[in-house]
Amino acid sequence: MTIIDISYLDKVKSTNDYSINLIKKNISTKGIVVSDIQTNGRGRYGNKWISNQGNIFCSVYKEVKNHKDIHNAQFNSLRVVVKFLKKIGIYKKKIKIKQPNDIYIENKKICGILVESTNYKKKLYLIVGIGLNLISSPKIKNYSTTFLQRYVKNNISKFDFVKFTKQNINFF
Repeated sequence: MTIIDISYLDKVKSTNDYSINLIKKNISTKGIVVSDIQTNGRGRYGNKWISNQGNIFCSVYKEVKNHKDIHNAQFNSLRVVVKFLKKIGIYKKKIKIKQPNDIYIENKKICGILVESTNYKKKLYLIVGIGLNLISSPKIKNYSTTFLQRYVKNNISKFDFVKFTKQNINFF
């Protein structure tokens, strides 16, 4: 059984970049990076991910066999996040996956996922960045956003999400 490293950071430019550095500096090959503040988060096509403090910014990274695994990770990671949302009490009918990388609740964006890969020492690694609005949502011109705490009675913490992600890391 491979050890899953968990890195909790106060502040980072990008959890995906930090994960890639862990791999390329030969520090860790499987784990989760989570940060309170992300100063240079990004989405697809170089778009900036707005990282309001208190929300969830994390990356899952691990070695994979081939590029098909990277391709499949896009859908698999969305499924893992949806499974978490259902587990904490969000009704399935409220949740919608907007391909290729977003999750909506009641037609408002709550989560974005960025899948990347890197090669190191002839091995292929998957990096899945997850931005999940936990306690607030950014104001975006092109679409409505929301946050998780609006839909559940119990307080949910980023640590609940990290624990769930660790338990489901093999599904990424």
